[in-house]
Amino acid sequence: YSETLGAPPVGPGPFQFMTKLPLNQCFEVEWTEREFRLDRLPQALDGLTILHVTDLHFIGTIDLPFYKAIFERAATLDCDLIVFTGDLLDGLEFADWLPETIGKLDAPLGKYFILGNHDWHLEPDPIRAAMSQLGWNDVSSRLQVLDIAGHRLAIGGSELPWMGKQPDFSGAPSDCFRLFLSHSPDNIQWARRQGVDLMLSGHNHGGQVVLPFIGPVYSPSIYGCHYAGGVYFEPPTLLSVSRGVSGRHPLRIGARPEIGRLTLRAES
Repeated sequence: YSETLGAPPVGPGPFQFMTKLPLNQCFEVEWTEREFRLDRLPQALDGLTILHVTDLHFIGTIDLPFYKAIFERAATLDCDLIVFTGDLLDGLEFADWLPETIGKLDAPLGKYFILGNHDWHLEPDPIRAAMSQLGWNDVSSRLQVLDIAGHRLAIGGSELPWMGKQPDFSGAPSDCFRLFLSHSPDNIQWARRQGVDLMLSGHNHGGQVVLPFIGPVYSPSIYGCHYAGGVYFEPPTLLSVSRGVSGRHPLRIGARPEIGRLTLRAES
């Protein structure tokens, strides 16, 4: 986006020196398209599309024009529903950026969010209120069941181990497709026990730095770099971990920022 905007979109925030490091890809957003074939997805929901956004980390180092350009493009994508899986702000003053960025998104089946550990370090309640005012549905620690073409889709969210509790999937109909938003992929084993069909996470940033022959160098996870980023099938749950858009530290080498458009397919 440096070329698109005419100059590197660097603001007055901290860690500016990192944006100038050789090989840094912090401005090179990858728009991924993935298609998942899922056993329990009803045939009527075949082709359902989800836009997955995570880890924006508004801190001021990467400036507002970068994010505005991203969301102008994201708003043109055809998606049935949109999810955000945490780490929105690294400073409450950047809540002013929300209407011009993530506030531009909309989808026919709604938009759903949870927060992450960086939001927890601030004051999460004002952040939730700001997102809700922009039409986003807070599913943290709770379940929301959608009726789509006569079929049910349950969306639950978790901000553990930092805030709240796990959503109660036992309250969803047994035949309902289960979508789980968890900021950290570390909740994967809980998701498996709950019969979650699809789990979407962020938090690990793809490792931020991926070295040849070594792979990701660090992820803030109890599993190390195992779930740094990508897709993992641990029956019955398919886990997709996005590298996210940014981080408190603007350094990405071999782990470009990512926004994903997911298409769900039913088994024939």
